[in-house]
Amino acid sequence: MPRPQLDEKERRRRDLAAIHASSKQLGMDRDAYEAMLHRLTGQRSSAKLSAPLRAKVLDEMRRLGAAKPAVDTRRGKARPGEYPGAPHNMAQLPMMVSKIEAQLTDMSLSWAYADSIAKRMFGIARIAWVRNEDQLKAIIAALGVEQAKRGANLAIDRMVAELGMSERDLVLLTAKLPKTWRRNRKCLGAVADALEARLIKKHELEEVVQPTGGSES
Repeated sequence: MPRPQLDEKERRRRDLAAIHASSKQLGMDRDAYEAMLHRLTGQRSSAKLSAPLRAKVLDEMRRLGAAKPAVDTRRGKARPGEYPGAPHNMAQLPMMVSKIEAQLTDMSLSWAYADSIAKRMFGIARIAWVRNEDQLKAIIAALGVEQAKRGANLAIDRMVAELGMSERDLVLLTAKLPKTWRRNRKCLGAVADALEARLIKKHELEEVVQPTGGSES
């Protein structure tokens, strides 16, 4: 059964989260980040980028070394089944377990985290004991939700920094939301939308006041 296509808003949100996570991985400060964006796209904020330009930025960041977190082992980068705590019978498990391993690696989580999901959802103490395909799909989906939340939080933190907002500013912005808003996808989406709107307005104002660069003789 084919995967459902992401709508443009969700695709944009995921792209922006990936860009912000990659910039953090590369250790870029605000000046370096904005300089790279301007060099590639002519913009200084990812909030204003079209889908092709977002893809161009991500390609460049990967060229610079951004990638999903790799786990080091004594032989080098981790291979499938080598992530710490991997089931001893990894090779005999369904292929979907490799997908779960990739998700755990991406979030720097141990197999114990996946075990806890299997226990909570199905009463099965170890992910290695899950054989039902539908159950494995449900666990993958649950991990995907966690990935999306973490990506959204990274994007929000990046936008807050780009706007020069204080912690108090963010508290005021989210005052009407539950205290656990950082764990709620709907709330995360609302905060991200509000911050993106502020970023767009900020850059529009900067363009209005930007000097033309010419001088009168």
